[in-house]
Amino acid sequence: MALMAVTRGAVLATTTGRILTQALGAGTGGAGTGGVGTGGAPASGGFSGPFPSAIAGLSGWWDAGALGAVLDLSGNVLNVSNSTVGSLADKSGNNVTLLPFHFVADTAPNPTLVVPRVNGFLGAVGSPDAAIAQYGPSLDPDWGLSLASFDLGREAAWTIYLVWTRPNWRQGTIQVDNNPTPLIHAMATGTTIVQAAGPAGGGLVLFAGTAQSVSIAASLERRHTHALILRNTPGVGVDVWLDGVQTVTAAANPMPTQAAGQVLLFHDNTVQGSAQCWFHEAACWTHALSATDMAILIAGQARWVLGARRGVNVLVMGQSNAEWFVQAKGAVALAQGVAWYLGAAAWGSTSMQSGNYNSPARYSLVAGHPISNSSPPLFPPGAGNGTFLTNPGDGSQPSTWGLGADGQALAAYLSGAQALVSAADAGDIEFLLWPWSEQDSTMPYANKTLYKGSVTQLASLTRAMFGRSAAQMPLLMWSAIPYETDEGVQMVRESVCDLALDPSQGIRIFVAQTADSNPLNATWDPETGLFSGGDPQHRDQPDLLRYGRIGVHPAARAALALGLSDSIPASAVPATGLPLAGGPAIVHAYQAGPTEIILTVQHDAGDDLMVPLQAANGAGFAVMDGGTVADPGPIIGAVAAARIDATHVAVTLARAPLNAAAQCLFYYPYGSTQMGRGDAVTDNLATVTPPAGWSIANDLGAAFAIDMPLQATAYGLPLATLPA
Repeated sequence: MALMAVTRGAVLATTTGRILTQALGAGTGGAGTGGVGTGGAPASGGFSGPFPSAIAGLSGWWDAGALGAVLDLSGNVLNVSNSTVGSLADKSGNNVTLLPFHFVADTAPNPTLVVPRVNGFLGAVGSPDAAIAQYGPSLDPDWGLSLASFDLGREAAWTIYLVWTRPNWRQGTIQVDNNPTPLIHAMATGTTIVQAAGPAGGGLVLFAGTAQSVSIAASLERRHTHALILRNTPGVGVDVWLDGVQTVTAAANPMPTQAAGQVLLFHDNTVQGSAQCWFHEAACWTHALSATDMAILIAGQARWVLGARRGVNVLVMGQSNAEWFVQAKGAVALAQGVAWYLGAAAWGSTSMQSGNYNSPARYSLVAGHPISNSSPPLFPPGAGNGTFLTNPGDGSQPSTWGLGADGQALAAYLSGAQALVSAADAGDIEFLLWPWSEQDSTMPYANKTLYKGSVTQLASLTRAMFGRSAAQMPLLMWSAIPYETDEGVQMVRESVCDLALDPSQGIRIFVAQTADSNPLNATWDPETGLFSGGDPQHRDQPDLLRYGRIGVHPAARAALALGLSDSIPASAVPATGLPLAGGPAIVHAYQAGPTEIILTVQHDAGDDLMVPLQAANGAGFAVMDGGTVADPGPIIGAVAAARIDATHVAVTLARAPLNAAAQCLFYYPYGSTQMGRGDAVTDNLATVTPPAGWSIANDLGAAFAIDMPLQATAYGLPLATLPA
């Protein structure tokens, strides 16, 4: 039996990286269907017109989709996204700029930024707030844009065109989160020309609050991108087109005969009066466009993805390291990165720590609790000892177990009369995210089948709370973190690998190496990679945040395979050049000499290897000298490691194994070994040129430029006597 286990381990260890890569990449070549609007998905730089400039008599045109017409505070053209904006240049040539507007003028406002990939590959201007209230992005509740003067009077002929994205309901305000929001406001008369509904409904309204109020659209999605055209013809009234479809004809214009004055976009000149929207494009004419001109303008809307937009949310479950993961903002970073891949409009994470809400208890995170009560002495089996699942202790299969007290608190958190998660928010949750292995990894190796069964049962019961299956809601798990017992940690790593290799389980590994981390609050020297002190049962917050960013890539591949694309279709995601599995993998270990092991590494998206800091001293590399995980032989650590070439690393062991090569298992790392932050062998992904238009570091920040660590070996690799 031991020999059979080793042989199976060899097969899995050799193929895990390849199989995971194929599984995570499956389906990404097809067209995505989720949330794509009527305008179609624009390719980067692929739209060639028509633009508003094709229509004669253009009075003003402002475009935030690309950087060429966005100016800095000194009036210079910006050429870098995520930069501070001073104004939007007038592309009509009339030199009428759009300026940021803030109602509260005596405080330092949030800067106006130009950001990329808000609508497909096209950008936007807005004022994002770094502190996310509920969903990212949080936009400043006191921000809009100002046009110095435009006549919206009923006897003035005029046409206005506006394209915007609303990523969320209003959030972060004092009292007006649920209120309708202004899209176009005339300062001369204090009239909101167009108003968008809040959570209470009401759709899109023309001349809101006046006796001549008219519905443009009966309902409006929470998240959307829309193109709006208003045309006023003296003596006739106002016609309105929404996304190219005329919805209002000859509505009475309640404005005075002449109403020239300042016009605000996304603000109504009240405290926290912002619509909290992204601005894409606007244009205006001082005449009523003809039917021919209108057809041209509507054709130009094909540049944008119009209609309902998607938000990406993750439900985080687990014990204390999951709590630290949330606090470190690792979950939000993962969701934001997935949104970047999908072209989604919003991102966020959902979780609640135990103890905050009682009667009934409602939470998804509870310190110290495993998946089920199957790890005595702290959590012995028995009907009165349930955690998320109750193991009754009668020998029954996990597939028959019901929810324990923690599982019931999770159900109450998500649903029922006192739920803390709204139905709309629950509908956004696309992933279950479990940064969770601690207490379960104290179980003996013999509990492997039981542990795997408990994972699949809790995942199934949780998905049922959403009415979804394994094929519809991926579960993201990490390779077990270092924790107390070598045998149990290895058991969990093998189990997660097995489950991820079974397509029917819908499980993905979002971080394939967690030992390259420090204990929480440890003292760390970045020059040497050495750490000391800290809490060894918890991972440090900088590492947890990094894991969220690493997890973006495998999670996004799972989302793409499920057809969850928003404004960027799956077919636009490059097949190569971006990570699939989240790091390179060891696929062969050759015993070249008594103490020398040559590793062959299969790359993910990098093309070279680096052996930094303590990795050069062999950190994490080990050989089990005979035995199995269930009955381990002596563990021989390494004393040195060096890069041979782009796909090979030489490892020097502290001593030669006593057993024959085939009886020795190579691990990286073994069990609860803690390598430390910066002490793993990595690829060079941070410096590899990504496919055009796909630099996550350029778009989301340099912190997303990460050299991916060498994946942990779920199963030990038997030493080979021949090179690969």
